[in-house]
Amino acid sequence: MNETYQNLISLYFEKLKKVLPQKLNYFKEIISKFSGQDKSYFGDHIIIFKQGILIKQSKTKELTLTTLINLVSKGYIDGCLQDNTNNFQQSEISEITETTGKKKESSMNVIQSLIHLVQQCLVDKDEIILLALKLLISLAMNPFCNMQQHELTKIIKTVVYVYAQSKSQNIDKLCKSIFLQIILITFQGSNCEILVKMTLDNIVNKVSNLKYCQQCGKQGKFECRQNRVTVCSYRCKKYIQEAIEIQQKNYENAQNIFDLLIRLLSPKQQLQQLKNQIILLEGIYFICDNYNFCILPQSIYNLSSYLFKFCLQNEYQLYSLSFKIFQRLAFSKHKEMINQINIFINQIYISVLKNKNTNDQHKQTTLESLQNIFQRKYASLEFYLNYDCSIKHEFLMENIINTLHSIFLQNEQFRPVITQIYQSIIIGIKETFIEKFINSSQQEQQQQPDIDETVFINQLEMQRQQKQELQKGIELFKKNPDKGVQFLIKANILQEDPIQIARFLLENKSLNKECVGQYLGGHHQINIQVLSEYTNFLKFHNFSVEQALRQYLDLFTLPPESQQIDRVVQKFADKFYEDNQNSQNFHFKSSSSIYTFTYLLVMLQTDLHNPKVVEKMKLTDFIKLARQINDGEDLPQEYLTITYHSIQKNPLAVRESNTSMNALTSNVYQKQMEELLKKIKELIKRQSNSNYIPIDSETIFLSKGLIESFSGKFLDILLFNFESSLNRDNQIKSVILLIKLSSRLSIKIENLVQDVLKVGLNSLRKGNSMLMIELLSIIPTIGNSLHEQGWKSVLEVVSLIDELRLLDQDHIEKVFVFSKDLDNQSIEEFIIQLCQLSKQEIFQKNRIYSLQKLVEVSDYNMDRVKVIWNRLWSIVSNHIQEAVSLRVKKITIFAVDSLKQLNIKFLQKEELYNIQFQREVLKPFELIYAHSDVDEKEFILLCVKQILQNSKTYIKSGYKVIFNLINVGLKEENDKISKLAFDLLKFIEIQESILIDLIQTYQILGKKDDENMAINSIQFVKQCQSYMITQEQQTLQVPLLGILSNLAGDKRIQIQTQAVETLFYILQEKGSLFNEEYWIMIFSSVLRPIFDEIQFTLSTNPELNQYWFKDSCQKVFQNISSLIKMHYTKLKGQLSDFLKLFQNCIQNQNEKLAQLSIQAFKTMIMDKGVQFEQKDWEQILLFIQQMLKYTIPTKLKEIHQSGIRQEEQYTGKLQQNECYSQCASQLLLIQISKDICELYYQKWSLNQLENLEITFFESYQFAKFFNQQIELRYNIWKSGFMQDMNVLPGLLKQEREAFSGMIMIIQLKMKMLKQEQQKEQQLREYYLQEQQLNQEQLNQHLKKEQQLKNQYEIVLNRYLQILLDSIKQFNSKHIQFINEQQETEEDPLIKIKSYETERDMQNLRTLLDVSILPKILLLNDDEMKLKLNEFYEQLLNACSFIGEHNILQMSCQDCKKCVRCLNQQKNNLFFQIKKCLLKLFELK
Repeated sequence: MNETYQNLISLYFEKLKKVLPQKLNYFKEIISKFSGQDKSYFGDHIIIFKQGILIKQSKTKELTLTTLINLVSKGYIDGCLQDNTNNFQQSEISEITETTGKKKESSMNVIQSLIHLVQQCLVDKDEIILLALKLLISLAMNPFCNMQQHELTKIIKTVVYVYAQSKSQNIDKLCKSIFLQIILITFQGSNCEILVKMTLDNIVNKVSNLKYCQQCGKQGKFECRQNRVTVCSYRCKKYIQEAIEIQQKNYENAQNIFDLLIRLLSPKQQLQQLKNQIILLEGIYFICDNYNFCILPQSIYNLSSYLFKFCLQNEYQLYSLSFKIFQRLAFSKHKEMINQINIFINQIYISVLKNKNTNDQHKQTTLESLQNIFQRKYASLEFYLNYDCSIKHEFLMENIINTLHSIFLQNEQFRPVITQIYQSIIIGIKETFIEKFINSSQQEQQQQPDIDETVFINQLEMQRQQKQELQKGIELFKKNPDKGVQFLIKANILQEDPIQIARFLLENKSLNKECVGQYLGGHHQINIQVLSEYTNFLKFHNFSVEQALRQYLDLFTLPPESQQIDRVVQKFADKFYEDNQNSQNFHFKSSSSIYTFTYLLVMLQTDLHNPKVVEKMKLTDFIKLARQINDGEDLPQEYLTITYHSIQKNPLAVRESNTSMNALTSNVYQKQMEELLKKIKELIKRQSNSNYIPIDSETIFLSKGLIESFSGKFLDILLFNFESSLNRDNQIKSVILLIKLSSRLSIKIENLVQDVLKVGLNSLRKGNSMLMIELLSIIPTIGNSLHEQGWKSVLEVVSLIDELRLLDQDHIEKVFVFSKDLDNQSIEEFIIQLCQLSKQEIFQKNRIYSLQKLVEVSDYNMDRVKVIWNRLWSIVSNHIQEAVSLRVKKITIFAVDSLKQLNIKFLQKEELYNIQFQREVLKPFELIYAHSDVDEKEFILLCVKQILQNSKTYIKSGYKVIFNLINVGLKEENDKISKLAFDLLKFIEIQESILIDLIQTYQILGKKDDENMAINSIQFVKQCQSYMITQEQQTLQVPLLGILSNLAGDKRIQIQTQAVETLFYILQEKGSLFNEEYWIMIFSSVLRPIFDEIQFTLSTNPELNQYWFKDSCQKVFQNISSLIKMHYTKLKGQLSDFLKLFQNCIQNQNEKLAQLSIQAFKTMIMDKGVQFEQKDWEQILLFIQQMLKYTIPTKLKEIHQSGIRQEEQYTGKLQQNECYSQCASQLLLIQISKDICELYYQKWSLNQLENLEITFFESYQFAKFFNQQIELRYNIWKSGFMQDMNVLPGLLKQEREAFSGMIMIIQLKMKMLKQEQQKEQQLREYYLQEQQLNQEQLNQHLKKEQQLKNQYEIVLNRYLQILLDSIKQFNSKHIQFINEQQETEEDPLIKIKSYETERDMQNLRTLLDVSILPKILLLNDDEMKLKLNEFYEQLLNACSFIGEHNILQMSCQDCKKCVRCLNQQKNNLFFQIKKCLLKLFELK
């Protein structure tokens, strides 16, 4: 059936007609009128439903309620419809009516009418009530009903009322269900899981920095001024506005419901108050537990007032729910409840826990609530920052910790939950610290620290310290008030000022009232002054004496002594009189009367309330005692009566100095709780506004004080009966967390760790290893906080565990393996302590366990910053050297081997630029080597060999030590060690950083007696040089090549030969890579030393092996010539150096060396002469002139000057060699000079040619003069010079060659002058032709031509004269010879002279034939005509001498009377003369 509105309503009407009583028959007609109407007429139809409820029949009510429920559930009832009936009157139940007391308006909507219908059913039987409640929930749940706030409030009140009055479980369940459903509807609001109060500030905070539409996310173009958000269109703006309005409305509805629940906690009727409060608390808890609801401060205040009260009740459900609500509020509203939390925990929680009369369940619930509070990880730190570090609040965390510690020790029942609380605190601090610390680390690089924030942190820390000092002063005040005040004065918390002290005593409510009374009643002047100022701070205006005294004594307890009481009462009387003397109805005439009356009141208090007084003072007795008390007059009886009854009802100062928490009767306990609530209200009133201090990366470090204060107590709990504990696993986890957290906060943990180590070691010996295992596992984590003493304890325990084999090595190894995670200071402390322990083990037990671990730790920490690791290594290496110094073979071998392993690993790490840590790492090898025996040295070198094999590609600065070891080993006399050191070189790859060390080692190796090593040094040098070339390294080429230079002078032929070949091969092949500056160094440091060595060797050992001279020395000169030829472009700057080198060799006394040098010089000039510049030729010609002059054998002349008597001085080998060398060098120099001159004269100037001509002439003159000195030559021969020859020493060839050179130069001069003359003439003719010359310029050219012509004629005349003189000399020598042939004396000297004359003639003949006659034939006709007759005459004479006399009967050098030679020479000379004569005859 289709259940339309019409069908449902019609069905109901029909059924209702059947059950209507007869007196309501008229109502049937009304029903009939409504038939067929739709739901819009429900405002009219509702009268029918009202009548159905009024009928006393249960079935009718059930039908009515069922129909209404069906209509509501179908959505047929519109909440906007008005109730159109005005004839419905119903008595209202006071509990569910409007609390405002206003009368209902006559007009209401249908929802309100239906609620009233439900209320009429609440006194019916359970079935009807259930249906009524279902109707209510249907109304609340259906959105078509459009429930308003006041309607929802009525429903909640109705449900709560029903629940409070119900005795049926079904009704209770339904009421709870409806109650929670309404809360869900209200607080979820439009499917929002979390309801937040939406304000404009919330919106601005979210979108102020955005440039996108808040609604759709598109790029925003407009700013909504009303809501201050970015939007893209009007449509989006409208959506945002509607959303804000809806959420605002939802928030207001939720706030109203929440406030309603709080108000209902105090019902007007006490009937079923407990049940009523429970359901309301459940609702409030449900809201707090499920919704992050923004509660108003006033609502929090109102709710807290109820919670304070309920938590002190003995009813479990009340205090249990109250604790839950508070813990949820403390979890979510801790910022808003900053004042309430402190009061709640300090006054409620701690009071409940300390009170002996509180049952165990109550205490257990309190502890569980406290545990739940600390489940929020920020709770403990927030409490500490906002309370313990604030001077505005009482200590909170310290009180909690101390209280829990005390209960733990006293009551075994609560130990598990207290342990869990401690664990929650530790875990919370740890998680908070990690979270904030990580966040701060990530943001630290992006922003600079805020100076204001740093100042704030410092202020907090100062407040905490000040508060601690204040707490110490208060504790001391409890024991001795005077000492407590003095302590606070010294701590600068108080000044020694009565006003300040009085204000402190009055404002600090934590002070013990009895102690305050003792101080105020003190006998010292300061005490009396403080009492006066203290009382003056109080105001007694318009108070009665009893009221003022009650207020006065409420602040402190009267001191016990009568004198003290007297001073206090007197001061009170004076102050009261001063404040009220001008008031109306003031009854006292003086302060003395007040003083007396006050004493009377104290007596009345004692009499009425002291249990020892049996007979109590009556009113009449009190009035009698008060007679004439007012300066002889009576006080009004009415005033006395009121005062009496007030004190009788409420005693004065019935306060114990310390509130007793011992077991009390229920009435006394109730009064005690009431007093506590009163104290709480006063504390709330006195609380000043405090700003919440959040936990951030800075404030979190203030938790250090919290951990310091409670770590010891927690450790006591952990170690309390540890062996017998059944929950050791959790205890272990807790203590580990505590230690780790303390370490994180840089708290000293040495004592904690030492205590745990003791317990753990004892437990380990008994077979329980968990504590020790866990502790060892965190040692690397907390190592940065252990410091020296902590590490000492840990390492000693670890060593003992290993020695006794109490644990597996895996657990122990963690301590050492993870040492790499320690900071720099901690690892240094760790290693120092490990070295100390190792030292003890080695010296006392010869045990190397710690030494082994030391090596491992060094290995683990190699990746540290090199500077740090170097410092650590310094400690380790010193200890290893100290261990080796014991001279225990096992320890030494282990130490060296450990060094090897460490070095192999360390050397594989990349070394930083300019930081030479490898050298420090390898240094111990060198130090140990210096004090080792042969076997140990051998082992050390083998270890170094393994290091090279494994790490040679990584070694940098470490090579310095390795080369030191190699060098020391090479110098060892032991061949085996020397061979090991030599083998190390084979594993070293050449690198730029080790070139200097390599060179030094190669130098040592080259000096080894072992020829194989020396030869290998040459190969090493060659390899090294190749590396340098590839790396373009020139700086060290010189010292490297210097090794070959030194070996070139070695006396061992094979080494010498290879060194020379290698050296010049390198220079020739790679010399193009060297720059000019580098060649200068090579010459001075490499090449010159070779020649210096050659000269030195020849001078000290003239009889040296001919092979050495012919092979090695000759190769040196050949190579130097080739070197110059190949690289002259870079060597030309060193021309002077090479010339100096040749000069030194020429000046050496060795003839062959001089010849080699001259040949090398010739080769250089002939090969590279075309590249010489003018300045080069100047040097070369100067060199030739100097060498020609130097090699003139002047010492031959010195023999003549010294005479025969000194002939023995010239018999020495030295003098002879020098003369031989000079003669040979002179001839060779003349020859090469002629060759050079002939080839390159065009590059010279006339002056240069003239200078050379003069030098030749000097040589010629000397030779000619010497050749004429027959007697001198004879004396030289007799002295032993050239005695193996049959002729006297002579310089015939020098004379001939020098003359030939002179003639050639003159001839070249003529040629150059003639060329210059022709060139100048051609230039003049060219300029004339081009008409570029004026007369002056022409004259200059003509003048120059004439100068050249004159010079040419001068040279030509001299040239012709020299030729002519030579022919004349030839003729005169023939005449001399003919004359000598006619002499018949037998004198040997005359024969020798005749023989020498004949030799001289032969020399002149050769000169004529080779040098003179060919030159004459080259003369042109004009030149010949200048000396035509003279030449003709002299040549005819010469021709006659050749024809008439056989002057060639001398034998040649090779044969004696060789006819062929004689005829050939005769024919050549005759032919030459004849040819000249024919030419002259023609001219003539």
